[in-house]
This record gives sequence, C-alpha cells and structure tokens, in this order.
Amino acid sequence: MIGARHSSRLRGAIMGKNKSDVIDSEVLTHVGEIFDPPPLVLASPGQLALRRAVVRRAGAVIDGNRYWRRLLSLARWAFPDVWTAFAGSESTALAVLGRWPHLRSLASARAATLTAVVAEHTRDVADTPARATAIKTAARGWADFWDGHLDLDALAVDVMEHLTDLQESRARVDRFTSHARQWWEQLYGDDPLILSLPGVGPATGPCIRAYFGDGSGFDSAKKAANYVGITPSNWSSGTMNQSRRAISKEGPAPLRLAFYQAGSVARTMDPQLAAFDHRLMTEHGHCHTQATIAVARKLAERTWKTLTTGQMYELRDLEGQPVTKRAAKELIASHYTVTPKQRSQSRSHTIEAKRARLTR
Repeated sequence: MIGARHSSRLRGAIMGKNKSDVIDSEVLTHVGEIFDPPPLVLASPGQLALRRAVVRRAGAVIDGNRYWRRLLSLARWAFPDVWTAFAGSESTALAVLGRWPHLRSLASARAATLTAVVAEHTRDVADTPARATAIKTAARGWADFWDGHLDLDALAVDVMEHLTDLQESRARVDRFTSHARQWWEQLYGDDPLILSLPGVGPATGPCIRAYFGDGSGFDSAKKAANYVGITPSNWSSGTMNQSRRAISKEGPAPLRLAFYQAGSVARTMDPQLAAFDHRLMTEHGHCHTQATIAVARKLAERTWKTLTTGQMYELRDLEGQPVTKRAAKELIASHYTVTPKQRSQSRSHTIEAKRARLTR
C-alpha cells in the first residue's frame, strides 16, 4: 500500500526503534486488523553466527576498497607516470611501492633488483626490463618536478600508511572469510545446491545462505528480491506516481554486495543472463552497473527458486535447453558479449546525462 522507502520507517518501528508519536503507536497496535503479518521465525544460533561473520567480512571488503581508492588517488596526483608504468598490475604496484615508497629511492633502485620485483609480480610479460626502466625514469622525473615544492619524505609516509591500511584490511577479509566458511560448512556442508548457481562461490555462498537460509522465509521469488533491496523503488504523492525509480537498497548491505558480485560473474557463465545483460546495454542504453544490478535481481529470484525446490541449477540457452559450461561460454562469446566500444558508449552517455542534469 506504500512505497518501499516509506515502508522502511514502519519496519524500523517494528524492529525496536523508539517511537514518540502517539498516532504511530496507535496505528501499530491495530496493524493486525489491516494486515496479516506472518509469524516471526527466529534464526538458529549457528545461522546468527554465520550472519555476523559475513557482516564483518563485507565491512572489511568495503574498507579495503576505500583504502585502495585512496592510494590510487594519491598516486595519480603525486606520480601519475609511475602509476601508468605499472601497466594496470595491482600486485606490481603494491610490491614496488611497498619496497620503495620514496620517489628518490625508487629512482635510484638497482635496475636488476627492480626488474626482478616486477617480473615476480607480473604474468606473461616479456618486456619486464623495459617496464622497470619506465618506472625508474618516471620516478626520477617526478622527484625532480616536486623538488622544493613537495616534501617527498611526507609523501613516502602517506604511501606507507595507505599500504599498511590496505594490507591490514585484506588480512581482516581473509580472517572473516575463514570464519564465515567455518559456520557455513557446519550448517550446510559442501552445499552443492548453492554452489550450482552461476557466479556463486565460497565467498558469496555463505552470505546468501546467512540471510536466505533454505528460502522458506519468503513466499515468492519477487519477495526474496525485494528483501535484497535490488528492485526498483516507487514513490507517489497525490496524483503523482513514479513506479520505477532507483533501487530501494532496503535490504542487508552485505547480501546486496554478494548478489552484485555474483551477478557480475554470472553474466559471463549463464547464456540467459548474458543475453539479458547484452540487451540492456546495447538496446536500452544501460551502463555496466545498471545492467549488472538487473542481472543480480534475476539471480536473486533464481536463487530462491533453487533453494526452495532443492534442484540443482542448470545452465540453459534462450530456448530453455540445457547446455554444458563449455557450450554456454561459446554461446556467450559468439552472441552476447558487449564490445568495448559499446561499453564506452554507454559510459559516455551516462556521463553526458549527469552533466546535463547539473547544468539545468
């Protein structure tokens, strides 16, 4: 009867938030006369422990991404050419900066030692000596550029602090992942049912089980997707009604993150989800994030169906015929792969739309 965003206030009141409004209190006392609320089913102690573990893991993942972005922002400002010389290799960047955080020390590093570090953290690259030379040259150039204008010792301290924060956050992710897997295996064993879903693995499977359980807490696939918070919200006031807006984000944030990550992988494995993602990006002009969220919503609905029926998930083509993993990948590669040009067009279209709204 009310929009998803407004209903969060009612849910908050039922969950125990203090309500000082007498009218709200009176409405809540008569809610049983208007609705037919289902009985509350309490989670088991093991299920609650699993849920706490995945919540801690999701927080550590978000913190790690934040620390990585801070390091990336600092590097692109203080020594962008050095960062470009890493050629997109995150492991190489962390290894080199961890050993030579100071631009002067990096510029004066032995060529053989730097080449060995780059080669150790770079896969299938034949020009590691040239890459090491490019890193040294760029470091020397930026050290000379900042001479007398920027304290390079303070810059090295900032780099080390960001690297330390990133390392500690990733250690927490590994620790909390181990805790989650421990409770997950105690409750569901190897859990081949949840692992049969495309894009769901040992990292996202425990999170989905922590909140979905066996799926019996939801009456339909749509309600399960609504619980995740990845369905379009609605808003109405008077005669105005906007039924399709941004996603509600009303569900648990760790579960929403897990389905987004699983959906990003599932579109490369399931032909039906890949075709859906391809159509959204090529025909409807959706960007990567919007299309992936839509895929995650479909995956959430299929997850509920898989859990409630107890049948293993099967990959199928657009005609509904079962296909093997190899055949599914070939079908996706030949018909439902979004080209880099199409991705750039959808991305630029989104940027132009945002700029247009800002200049109105």
